[in-house]
Amino acid sequence: MSWLTLVAVALVTIAVLLVIGVALARIIGLRSFTAIAVAPAFTMTVIAIASIVMPWLHIPWGIIGVLAVAILIGAVLALVRWATRRWQPVAEQRERGAFDPWLLAGLLIAVALLSARVIATIQEPDRISQTYDNVFHLNAVRWVLDTGSASALDIGYMTNPGGSPSFYPSAWHGLVALVVQLTGASIPIAINGAVLAIAAFVTPLGLLFLSRTLFGRSVAISVATGVVTASVPLSLLLMDYGVLYPFQLGVALLPIALAVSARLLRLATANNELGTLWWAIALVGLMPGLALVHPGAVMAWLALSAPLALVFVITRWRSHPSRRARTALLAGSATYLLVSAGMLYALRPPALARGWQPEINVNEALVRVVTVHPWYPYAPLLVAVAVAVGLVAAVRRADRSSLSSVGIYAVAAFLYVVAAAVPFPVRDLFTASWYNNIPRLAALLYVAVIPVAAYGAAVAWSFTERATNSASTRPYVGRTVAVLVLLAAFVLSQVGPLSAMPQAQRAASASFALTPDSPLLSSDEAALLKRLDEHVPADAVIAGNPWTGTSVAYALTGRHVLMPHIQMVISDDLAEVNDDLRDATPGSAVCAAVANLGVEYVLDFGSREVHGARHIFDGLQDLKDSTAVRLVDSQGDARLYQVVGCDR
Repeated sequence: MSWLTLVAVALVTIAVLLVIGVALARIIGLRSFTAIAVAPAFTMTVIAIASIVMPWLHIPWGIIGVLAVAILIGAVLALVRWATRRWQPVAEQRERGAFDPWLLAGLLIAVALLSARVIATIQEPDRISQTYDNVFHLNAVRWVLDTGSASALDIGYMTNPGGSPSFYPSAWHGLVALVVQLTGASIPIAINGAVLAIAAFVTPLGLLFLSRTLFGRSVAISVATGVVTASVPLSLLLMDYGVLYPFQLGVALLPIALAVSARLLRLATANNELGTLWWAIALVGLMPGLALVHPGAVMAWLALSAPLALVFVITRWRSHPSRRARTALLAGSATYLLVSAGMLYALRPPALARGWQPEINVNEALVRVVTVHPWYPYAPLLVAVAVAVGLVAAVRRADRSSLSSVGIYAVAAFLYVVAAAVPFPVRDLFTASWYNNIPRLAALLYVAVIPVAAYGAAVAWSFTERATNSASTRPYVGRTVAVLVLLAAFVLSQVGPLSAMPQAQRAASASFALTPDSPLLSSDEAALLKRLDEHVPADAVIAGNPWTGTSVAYALTGRHVLMPHIQMVISDDLAEVNDDLRDATPGSAVCAAVANLGVEYVLDFGSREVHGARHIFDGLQDLKDSTAVRLVDSQGDARLYQVVGCDR
C-alpha cells in the first residue's frame, strides 16, 4: 500500500475542511490567514448540523447533502451581513493580510515534522490503532456508511439496535465517512488520512492563529509556534492513548475557538477584521461543530476562556465607571457563571466513566507541569525553558493579551494538577468533564503551553539579536547569530536528550504495531479477515467475542457482526447466542435466537483480549470440539466457523 494513497486521502480531508469553511468565513468578512484558520471549525459545524438534519429529511449521508446545508447557512449569513452592513467596520480597520512568507514557513515546518512523526507512528497506511476505543470508532464509520446517517441521535443504535435514541457525538465519524465516500479508501486508510490531516495541519494552523492573536504577527512568533508545535507530543498523545480520535479533532479546533473568543472580547494583539456582532456570530458558529466533535472540547473552551472573560470584565469595569455600565457587567458575569455551572453539571460523563484515580502527588504533578511532560516520561527541556521565559515576559508586558495567555496556562496547569494528584470529590468537581483522566488534561496543557513557549522563544530571539548587535559594529551580525541559535534549538528540540519527540513517537507507535501478539488484532487474525468475503455472504451475521477483536470484522470487511462494539446492550437473543451457541441443536432456544439475529458464522480469535482481561462467553468457547459449527478457514489460532447445528 503506497504512502501516496494516504497523503492523497489527507489532502482530500484538508480540502473538505477548508473549502466549505473558507467560503463561510469570507461571507462574514474574514480574509487571508484568518479565513483559512477558522475554516476547519466552521466546516465541522456544517457537518454537525447536516448530520442531524439529513436523517430527518431522509437524505443519505454524503457530500451533496453537506454542501446543500453549507449553501443554506451561507445564504442566511449573507442576508444577515447585508442587513447589518451599516455596523460593519470600515475598510481600513480590516486585516488585509498581505502574503506572509514567515507565517507559511512556520506552518510548513510544523506540517513537515508532524507528518513525519504521524507516518512513522502509523507504520503502514492501513494499520489500525490496537486499542479498546478504536473498536467503536472503526465500526461507527462503517455504520454511518451502511445506514446513511451520521446523526449523534442515531449512532447509538449501533450498540443498542432495539433501544431508544441516545446521544453520542458523531461529527468526527461523519467527516471520516465523507472521506471514504470521496476517495474510495478503506476505513483504516480514511481514518489514518484524517488523523494525518488533523494532527499535522489543523492543529498547527489553530495554534498559529491563537499565538498570533495573543502575541502579534511577528516573524519570530510565526516560526517559533511552528517549531514548538512540532516539539511537543500533543498529536501523538491523542493517537496513542484511548485512542481519542474525536477528542483529538476537538483539541485541534480548541485554539481556533480561543482565538475567536479573544478577538470578540477585544483582547487580541492582532487587528480585528470584524465588529463585535460578527465575532460573536463566528464564535456561536463554532460551537455546534465543537460540541458534536466532542463535548469535552466545548468544556475545554469554557475553562480556558475563563481568563479571557475575567480580563475583559476587569478592563470594562475600569473603563466604564458608570453605575449602569457596571450593573450590566455584573449581570452579564452572573449569567456567564450560571450558564457555565449548568454546562459543567450537564455535560459530565456518567459516573462510571469518570472514575479515574490520581496517580501521582501534587509535587510531582507540578514538576511535570514546569518541565512540560504531563504524560510521557520525556521532558522537552528547551520548550520548558521557553515557557518559563514566555511567562516572565508576558507578566512583565502586562497587557490584556499577554495576561490572558498567562491565565490560559494557569487554568490548564491547575486542571492537570487536579486530575493527576487531587483525590475525590474535589477532582470530580473540576475535571469530571474530561473523565478525571490525566491524558485528556495533558492535551489541554499542551494547547496552553505552545503559545507561551512560542512567545518565550520570540523574546529569546530578540534578546540574542540585540545583545549581539550591541557587542558588534557589523550590521546583521545580531540577526545571523539569532538565526544560528534558533536553528540549533530547533535541531535539539527534535533529536537528542533535550527532545521528547523520538521517545514519544516510539511509545505511540506501539499502539499501531501489527504482530502475532497485538492486543486487538494479531497478524494472523488480520490475514484471516482479508479472506473473509470469500466465505461469508454479504447479508450474513458473524458472532464472536468482541474483546478479542472479532468486532472489527465489520469495519474491515463490511460483513455484519453480532456485537459491533465491546459495550453492547445485550438482548435476550444475543445473550442466548453468547451463552449456548456451541450446543445448538435443531429446535433449541439458541437456534431460534440464531434465526432471529441471522447468525451464520462465528469468529474465534482465542482468549487474548484487548485490555488483558478475561471475559467468558460460554457459547463461543471451545468451538473446535463443538458439532454445532464447521471450520471454514483458519490462520494460526484464528478460526472462522460456519453455524451448522441448527440445520440437522
